[in-house]
Amino acid sequence: MNDWIIWAAAQALKAFPRVNSALRNGHIEIYEDIHISIAVALENGLITPVLRQADKRTIFDAAREVRRLVQLVREGKHTADTLSGSTFTITNLGMFGVEFFVPVINPPESAILAVGKVDKKPVIIENEVAIRSMMTLCLASDHRVLDGAVVAQFLQAMKNKLENPQSLLAQGS
Repeated sequence: MNDWIIWAAAQALKAFPRVNSALRNGHIEIYEDIHISIAVALENGLITPVLRQADKRTIFDAAREVRRLVQLVREGKHTADTLSGSTFTITNLGMFGVEFFVPVINPPESAILAVGKVDKKPVIIENEVAIRSMMTLCLASDHRVLDGAVVAQFLQAMKNKLENPQSLLAQGS
């Protein structure tokens, strides 16, 4: 599921570049590149390796690179370059059974995405009750840079990507 979330976030950041920005010296700087850091829990704390050029990768390439980066940090073989240059962060506590949490923004980034657990829940579809896999996303943002409307549009774009995996699969390998 993480691979899909990273891919959807990269596509949404491309569509809403203001979310991929920082407040620097009183001015909003919109990053040209999309470098997503992925929170990895280790015994002695959290570490966030960076997937560079996330929006230019296929989901399959991004997944391979994230696995390589996670292995590097778990083995303690990462470098400062592995952990620097992020423009957006994703943190997922779903594997710990957490449904919802509010993450803390990593300065100078303007936003961070929290991902909760995937759980089967009853939903109404065309006036019928159906069981669907659901998860909660929470985007914490710097309101000096982002207003609620942009945050909502970003999350809506992510939702649309995650609910329509055919756009993902159309990428090829």
